[in-house]
Amino acid sequence: MPVMKKYLFVLLLSVVVIYACNQLKKNNSKETTAIDNQFCANNQNPDELCPDFPSEVSKIITVGYTSSLDSAIQTHFDVFSWQTFVALNWPADAQGKPTGKFTDHPEAERVWEHYHTPEEVFNSGENSPLMLSLNQAKTEHLKFFNRMSKSPHRLDSIGGLTQADGYPLIDRNLNFAVFEVKINPDEEAYIKQNHLTSADSIRAFAQRHDSIDFPSSQAPSTIGAMEIKTSWRILDTSKGDIPSRFYTRDALIYIPAEHSASGKAFQVKAKVGLVGMHIIRKTGKFQKMVWSTFEHVDNVPENVQDAQMNQNPAIPWSFYNPKVLNMPINQPPVLKPGDKTYKWDTVAPYAKAYATSVPGEMKGQLFGTQVQRLFPIYYVTELINRLWQNKLKGTVWANYKLVGSQWVFGFGDGGTDHNAPEAPFYLGNSTMETFLTPTTSSCISCHAFAGVKYPDGKFIKSDFSFAFLRFSKSK
Repeated sequence: MPVMKKYLFVLLLSVVVIYACNQLKKNNSKETTAIDNQFCANNQNPDELCPDFPSEVSKIITVGYTSSLDSAIQTHFDVFSWQTFVALNWPADAQGKPTGKFTDHPEAERVWEHYHTPEEVFNSGENSPLMLSLNQAKTEHLKFFNRMSKSPHRLDSIGGLTQADGYPLIDRNLNFAVFEVKINPDEEAYIKQNHLTSADSIRAFAQRHDSIDFPSSQAPSTIGAMEIKTSWRILDTSKGDIPSRFYTRDALIYIPAEHSASGKAFQVKAKVGLVGMHIIRKTGKFQKMVWSTFEHVDNVPENVQDAQMNQNPAIPWSFYNPKVLNMPINQPPVLKPGDKTYKWDTVAPYAKAYATSVPGEMKGQLFGTQVQRLFPIYYVTELINRLWQNKLKGTVWANYKLVGSQWVFGFGDGGTDHNAPEAPFYLGNSTMETFLTPTTSSCISCHAFAGVKYPDGKFIKSDFSFAFLRFSKSK
C-alpha cells in the first residue's frame, strides 16, 4: 500500500474508532451515572446513604448471559454488596431496627448484631456451659464469641472436600482471631416454621421436599435468607493497635475445656475489632446466592514488596509482618505433639504456644500467621471501594473494603445454568479462607456441598448453608 494511502486509511480508522467510543460513552453515560451514585437502594435519594436493603442486583443481567468477570456487569454486584453492607451496619435501636443517620450513635449495636447465632436458632441447651456464657454476655452487654474459625466443624467428610476452616488464625500480637455467625430473621423463620432443628426433623422434611429451599428477597418488603460470618481480633494498645480504626466491641470469649491449656473452661474479656465480614444473600434472580466479602484495610498489604519497603509502618498490619521475608505464607499453626485440638493459654498472648520463628531472621522473635492475599482485588471493585470509602469518610467504616462479590448466572424459574462458572472464579477473605489452596478458594464451589449427611449415606442439600452441618454424621 502506498505511504499516503496507508496514512489515510489509519486516519479514517481512527475517526471511526473515536466515533464509536463516543457513541458508546453517550449511550452508557446515564446508566453509569446511576450505578456510580446509587448509594441508596430505594432510589428516592440515590446520592445519600440509607438503611434499605437492595432486593435484587440490577436487571442488566438477562437470559442468555453467562457469568464472567466483566467490568460492565461486576459493578452492579459490587454496588449491591456495598448497599447491603451499609444496611447491615446501620446503627440499630433496642429492637434491632435501623435508627437515625448512619453517622449517628457510633456506640450502638449494628442491625446484624441483633440477628441470632446458630446456637440460639438451633437451641443448644439452655443450661449448657456455652449457653450460660452467652446469656451472661447478653446480661453484661458484651459481644459473645465461642469460635476459633468461621465453622466449628471440619468439612472433610462433606462431598470429599477438604476445607481448612478448622484451623485458627493468629494475629500480630500472638492472639487467636475469633469468629461469629449470624442468621437473619427471614432464614430463622423458615428454619423454625419447617421444624429444621434436629437431624430427625430435617429427614422428615426431606421426605416431602427435594431439599431445603430458603426464601429469596422479594421487593419491596422481603429481605430473604441471609447469613453473616465475621472475624475479629483482640486489640492491645500496648502493642501498637489503634482501636479508633476499627469497629470495636467489648467482648466475652468462652473457651471450652478442650481448647484450654489448663484443661478447664474459662472466659476472656477483651476489646475486639472487626476485621472481616462475609455476607451471603439469596435473591429471586440468584438462587445460588450473592456472596459478598469485606475486610479491614489493615489486615494485609495488597503489595508485599511495597510493604517491605516500609518496615516500620505507623499503622501495623494485623496479619502480616514486613520485617520477615522467608516465613511461609498462609500456613496453619502446628499442633503440639499429642494434642488433637488447639489450646488457648490462660493469659495473653493466648496463642504464643503456636507462634513461629524463622531461622536466620530476627533471632528469637515469634510471629503469628503470615498472611498474603492469593488473588488481587479486581480493579473495578477497587474503584467502587474508593467511591464508598469516600462516602463513609469520617467513620470507622471507611476503613473497610469489599474484596469481591461472587455470583453465578441463573434464575429462580429453573433457568439456572448448572455448568456456568462463578464470577470471579476464585474468591477468599484473608481472615476466613486463609489456609485454602488457590484452587479451592471459592465460596459457591465450597458451599455447593452443604447439606446433612446421615449414617446410611443419605444426603440432603441445605441450600448452600453450612448451618446444618452440626447434624451431619458419617457411617
